[in-house]
Amino acid sequence: MSEHRQRSSLFGALKQILKKQGIRYKDLAEIMQTSEPTIKRLFQEQDCKLSRLIDICDALGISFNDLTDIASNTPVEPTGLTLETEQALAADPSLTSFFMLLISEISPEVIAQQSQLTSSDVYLYLRELEKLGLVRLGKQDSVHILVKRPIRWRLNGPLHHTLVRVNQNFIKEALSNHADGGYPFYSASRLFSEYSIKQLNDEAERLYQRFQQQAALDQMFYPTSQLKPYKMVTTIAPFNVPLYFEIDKFNERKHSADR
Repeated sequence: MSEHRQRSSLFGALKQILKKQGIRYKDLAEIMQTSEPTIKRLFQEQDCKLSRLIDICDALGISFNDLTDIASNTPVEPTGLTLETEQALAADPSLTSFFMLLISEISPEVIAQQSQLTSSDVYLYLRELEKLGLVRLGKQDSVHILVKRPIRWRLNGPLHHTLVRVNQNFIKEALSNHADGGYPFYSASRLFSEYSIKQLNDEAERLYQRFQQQAALDQMFYPTSQLKPYKMVTTIAPFNVPLYFEIDKFNERKHSADR
């Protein structure tokens, strides 16, 4: 499903350009010196070979970067699962973990290796996910994910504690890596007007969309061996400072070693 979404993003952008320029499939076929059925089939099957996409861009007088920019400006709409599905996952933490790894583009074979699972374990987990309508098992042990990604989880829903735990651990790790000269980590609290916070939230939303779209493009044009999972965590919210910084009476205060 993720590959289908990635192809749809680029070909959706191409359709926008065709419509804006008033170019029909027949016209595009003449420009590219091919048949109209060939062009129709290309858009129907969404053949995403890079060379083919570049040929179409050349025919339309745009660069491939123009195409990806248009695709990147198309908002990514997260998918929500039903409350019942989230409840079923929350009731089985191992099933939740298996699903989280699966939608992170980690194959069942690698999941089995990393978690020391048998082929029977993997099959049973996949069957449970299939019962929930999250995956479909195909021929020759193929697995088809049936939900579009990214997924928007209910922050105060059945998986709340799992999401809190994962994000807390991730931030803890990010802080450690930052201290060791690794990836950047930004945290600050300042005084703002509601108007300015609205502007900053809009910018954060654009960064989130950029994050999702770039992931889609990378997964389309890079082999899996050259990709690894990255996580983005961002929030802008009121900061109740006294809630986070307690002060004991001076004569009752404890030193950090005692806390």
